[in-house]
Amino acid sequence: MLKKCFWILIGSILILFSGFSRAWADEQKNAPLDLASYDPKTLVFVANRDSSDIAVIDTQTDQVVRRIALGKYANPHMAMLSHNGKKLLVSATGRDRFLVVDLATEAIERTIETGQAPEHFAITMDDRFAYVGNMEDSTVSVIDLKEGKEVRRLKDFFEPHGFSVLPGDNKVYVSNFGAHEVRSVEIPSQQLAKRLAIGNVHRAAIRDPERYQSELKGIANPTPTIDGRFIYAADGDAGVVGIIDTETDRVIKTLKVGEAPWRAYSSPDGRFMMVPNNGDQTISVIDVKSQEVVTTLQGGAGMTGVNFTQGGKKAYVISGAEGAVFVYDMATFKRVNRLKLGANLALETGATTVDGLKVYVASSTDDSVYVIDSNTDQVKRIPNVGRFPWGVIILGAASPNYCH
Repeated sequence: MLKKCFWILIGSILILFSGFSRAWADEQKNAPLDLASYDPKTLVFVANRDSSDIAVIDTQTDQVVRRIALGKYANPHMAMLSHNGKKLLVSATGRDRFLVVDLATEAIERTIETGQAPEHFAITMDDRFAYVGNMEDSTVSVIDLKEGKEVRRLKDFFEPHGFSVLPGDNKVYVSNFGAHEVRSVEIPSQQLAKRLAIGNVHRAAIRDPERYQSELKGIANPTPTIDGRFIYAADGDAGVVGIIDTETDRVIKTLKVGEAPWRAYSSPDGRFMMVPNNGDQTISVIDVKSQEVVTTLQGGAGMTGVNFTQGGKKAYVISGAEGAVFVYDMATFKRVNRLKLGANLALETGATTVDGLKVYVASSTDDSVYVIDSNTDQVKRIPNVGRFPWGVIILGAASPNYCH
C-alpha cells in the first residue's frame, strides 16, 4: 500500500511538472521577440515627440512590443528604417542630432551632429547617404550612414522641409517651406544642381500684400511619380502644383488647384496625385498620365495626409483638426465614409501596411494610435503609445510614408 502511494505521488509530481513545463514553453512562445527577429515590414514605428522615444507596434497583434529611448530632450520629429530593415534612423530635433539605432541591439550606435532643428529627411536606396533638413538654420546635412558622420552641410536653403530621392540614387529634390522653389542636388558630387521656381506668387502678393507677406507658405514636399520621372510640388501661397521633369530639371507645367494646398500624395498604382487644399477644405485629384486635375473632392479642416489602401482603390484623408478620417472610393471619386475617431483629437500622420489592408494614424492629444481596417472601416485604438505621437513609419508601406 505504501509503495502504491509512493508511485501515485511521483506520478502527480511528474504531471504537475509537465504542466509547468508546458506553461513555461507557451509563455516563451508568446514572449516578445527581439526586434531583429521580426520581419521589419510587419512593424510600425511611432516617433513620440514629448516622451523622446520610439514606440514599436506589431501589426499582427496591434500591441506595443518595444519602446526605444532616445535620450533626454531628443524630441524626435520623424523616423525611418533603412531599406535593408536593420537600422532605425531618427531626427532628434530637440538636440540638433541625427540618430542611428541598431535594431539587433535596440541601442543608439551613432549620434551625429547636424544643423539646428533637424526635421525631415530621406535616404538613398543603397542606404549610404541621408539628407536631413535643418529648419532653423536653413541648411541640409549630408550624412554618410556607412561612416556615421556628416560629410557636408549644404547652405542657402529656406527652411528645407521635404526630400525625395530619385530611383537610381543620382539626385535628391529638396522643397523649401520658406521659399517658392524646389532644389535638386546631385548625389555623386553632393552639389546643388538646379533651383526651380514654382508659381508666380509675387502677383498675388501685389494684390494682397498683408496676407502674402506676413507668413510665407512655400513648398512642403517634392512628391515623385512612382517611376521618378516627374516631381509634383504644391505651392501653399500660389494655389498651384508645379510639375518638374526630372530628366531636364525644368518646370514643364503648372496646375491650378484649391486654396492653400499642402502637398501631393501619390497613389501606389501610380495613377493619381491627391492634393489636400486646407484653405478651402477641398482635395484636388490629378491624373498622372494626362497631368490634369480630373476632379475636386470635398475634404475637411486641417488635412495632414492621404493614405491609400488596397492597391489604390481607397483613399483615407486625415482631417487633423476634426479628429476624423475621410474615406474615398478612387474608382468613383465618391466619399464613402467619415470616420470620427474621437472628440477633441489632433490627428497627425499615418501609414498603410505593406498588404494595403490597415492604416495606422497617430493622435497626439490622447497619446494613441488608431488602426483602421480598410475592408470594414472599423477602428481600433492602441492607447499609451507614448507622449505626443507624431510620425508613423512602416517599411515598404503601400502608401508612401510622410511626415508634416
